Amino acid sequence: MIEGDLFARPINVSIYYTELLSKKVTTNGKRIGRIRDLLIIETLRCPEVTHFVVQRAGKKPLFVPWEKIISIHNSTIEIAPESSNAFELEPESDKIPLQQFILNKKVIDLEDHEIRLVNDINLIINMFNKLLVFEVDFSKMGYLRRYRLRWLAEFIQGGRDEERTLVPWTDIQLLPPATGEEKRRFNIKSLKDKLSRMHPVDIAEIIEDMDQEQRAVVFSELDTSTASDALEEIAPPIQREIVSVLSREKAVAVIDEMTPGQAADILEGIPFTDARDILDTMTPDRAKKVRSILEKSEENILDYTTTRFIMLPPEAEVGKVRDEYAHLARDKDVIMYLYIVDDSDILRGIVDIKELLQAEDDAALIDIMVYEMITLTTESTLKDAAEEFTRYDFRALPVIDPDGKIIGVVPYRDIMKLRHHPVE
Repeated sequence: MIEGDLFARPINVSIYYTELLSKKVTTNGKRIGRIRDLLIIETLRCPEVTHFVVQRAGKKPLFVPWEKIISIHNSTIEIAPESSNAFELEPESDKIPLQQFILNKKVIDLEDHEIRLVNDINLIINMFNKLLVFEVDFSKMGYLRRYRLRWLAEFIQGGRDEERTLVPWTDIQLLPPATGEEKRRFNIKSLKDKLSRMHPVDIAEIIEDMDQEQRAVVFSELDTSTASDALEEIAPPIQREIVSVLSREKAVAVIDEMTPGQAADILEGIPFTDARDILDTMTPDRAKKVRSILEKSEENILDYTTTRFIMLPPEAEVGKVRDEYAHLARDKDVIMYLYIVDDSDILRGIVDIKELLQAEDDAALIDIMVYEMITLTTESTLKDAAEEFTRYDFRALPVIDPDGKIIGVVPYRDIMKLRHHPVE
């Protein structure tokens, strides 16, 4: 705690911002109000406190310069015995209220690459008698200090050391003001420079935690290569949201930087007219490749089916099927599954070859077949098939008509081994 004459104190004395807010302000021993906030100016490394804002009952607040603070005690702050009128003049507009600037705001922890909420601020007085914003506090203790419940935090913690929660100011980065927040000056260049030095995966995780307006600001400022790499790592719904709010020029530049497969995946999720306009503006060679992928993803799956697969009736015995398997599999494209059908070729079940080899000889196929099946329909597209193969670990998928009749089978390799498959 800061005690006595300021100029007699050792260097780097620290105090929490929330503890300052609980202190009474006196002059010549007479109480005049309470600390409401601090004003700061941004400097090269750490913001510097210039004024203490003193709230007075029924009167204008006072703006007391830092150099007029005589002493800080456990419960009081003593200011120079000057006329109150001398402190009523509001400082220049370059001074920023600290609470508005950082307290209870989300910031990027550059060390852990995540967005965190600031619960308190640790201030220090350096060797030049400057009061600086030195660290931010993400801890539960910091949160409870704001509501004068430090005793509760100490009780809950039970003397255990907390995890790393005090982070140097130089290791955090402010975010653009979120929707609904008061606008404040914001150094977008600082954010851009720090993000550009991160891995795209870390940038993606940070951006996913921002609100929509913040994402738009950040992506508009990132260089094209960094933005493109990060966008590829972001979840598809947020990818499309970002593309929709970017300027057309920026969106084209970012997508043109991607692989054709990734570009096609993003464009497929945005409105047709927007996708068309972006394709029309992309470099011709890249646009041609992307269009090819988009068109192929909508191709009907029937163009990729084979009719060379094994169909058997439910009553067939396992032993006989096993004996005849080499003959049944001859010239077939799909041999790892047996498709069990009735007299009308309605698909009733599927038997994996592994199950066939392990079953008893006298069992019937109906006894070992799987009834719950993943199937495609005659209306399915190449993209639909790719999504099912990605979701489930199957080596082939059957295609059925509206009546349940098996029309063909789609092998995994014919879809997922394409140079640019539809969910690339």
